[in-house]
Amino acid sequence: MAIKRKQGFANAENLITRGVKARRIDEEDLADRLSELPDNVILHIMSSLPMKEAVRTCLLSTRWKDLFTSISNIELDGVLRKGALRNRFMEFVDGFLSLRKDISVDRFRLCYGPGIDHRKINEWILYAVRHGVRELELIFQSGTFETRHFTDLELGVFTCKTLLTLRLFNLPSLVLTIPTHCCLPNLKGLHLTFLKFSDDESIRRLLSSCNSLEELLVQSCELSNLNKLSVCHPTLKRLTISGGFIAPSCEVEIDTPNLVFFDFGCVYCKETRLSLRNLNSLSEARIYIGFIAMSSNYCNVTDSVFDVMRALSCVQSFHLTGICSGIQAMLQRPSLIPEFPNLTFLKIGTCNAGWENMLVRCPCLETLAFELEDVDPVDWRTPKKYPSCLRHHIKAIKIFALKRKNIEFQLVEYLFKKAGVLESLTVEIKSVPKREQRMMSKNICALPKASKKCHILII
Repeated sequence: MAIKRKQGFANAENLITRGVKARRIDEEDLADRLSELPDNVILHIMSSLPMKEAVRTCLLSTRWKDLFTSISNIELDGVLRKGALRNRFMEFVDGFLSLRKDISVDRFRLCYGPGIDHRKINEWILYAVRHGVRELELIFQSGTFETRHFTDLELGVFTCKTLLTLRLFNLPSLVLTIPTHCCLPNLKGLHLTFLKFSDDESIRRLLSSCNSLEELLVQSCELSNLNKLSVCHPTLKRLTISGGFIAPSCEVEIDTPNLVFFDFGCVYCKETRLSLRNLNSLSEARIYIGFIAMSSNYCNVTDSVFDVMRALSCVQSFHLTGICSGIQAMLQRPSLIPEFPNLTFLKIGTCNAGWENMLVRCPCLETLAFELEDVDPVDWRTPKKYPSCLRHHIKAIKIFALKRKNIEFQLVEYLFKKAGVLESLTVEIKSVPKREQRMMSKNICALPKASKKCHILII
């Protein structure tokens, strides 16, 4: 028995020893497995890492020492408070780019703050241009970078034939002058934020030089100095113009036959001429109409809103919000509302009188949403018309920013009574204490419903 017991212990020890060795071998295999991958695979993984993390990989092994210098995506953040850090940053970038030699660049993002030598910035950006950059993003967060500094870059940036996406962002409002020889034949995406164009011709010249452009974003740009903002482009598919003020004397012209998405959210005067043409391909429109009335000519405001609505009547998805009195005036005059034969999704920023007139003109509507965040509703008025789409087609209703106002609760009650095929109701309760939220949720769920298969979600 003793001999058998000793043999059992010996066998157990052998098994444990073999198990420990096996684990060590597995751990070593796992540790070496990543290093055994081809350089191009490792570089692909490293390109998805933040720049700081990619640089740290040089500590892993001697093989990885300079591997990070071959990554194709370069992100440089030069917004630093201390002068010593800024100097070290400039030295690092110079050394990093010198080690890369002739390696191509897919994406180059530079965020620049005060204290960085603008001559260095020029060198870094032109390095990316000369090495076939495909996506270029420049963020200038310093008032010390002036228009004359950017002039040195115009020749390189605006004649780059490899660029597919260009993003320019500037907090101190850089005045952008587009060179006459601008040529971006392969550019598909152009994002302009917090910029100011020198004149009408600059933006026209820029857009006409982009023969393949598919997406244009003009956000929070200074447009008050323009006489005409013209976006006429045959290949453009997505257009966003938002966050800016358009002067009374300015004419906005949009002629884009292949446009499928349009987001317009500017504050402008009723005297501003807004011309929308050739939007027959448009599928989704998001319109925020904010007027600053320069006079008391109420009819012109309503006519301007009507012209916008008529130009967008082919859309399938429509977001209509704003602080414009012309919207309310038009909704209460059904004859001014064009028909939307293709519309299946509608989001409106009002629950005041007249909203049902919009539904009457949307026979195929399936989803209806109310955005009540900026709405100051008056007394509830039971709609005079009963839209057929509410009874036969609308399957989903969403109400955002519901508060404690009685008119909003009456809106929910009315929709429940009239929506005959409703499948889901989503209600967002906002700015209400939790205890009162529970009470409101309970009251909403207790309302009588025309549809027996409606599910309620309260968030």
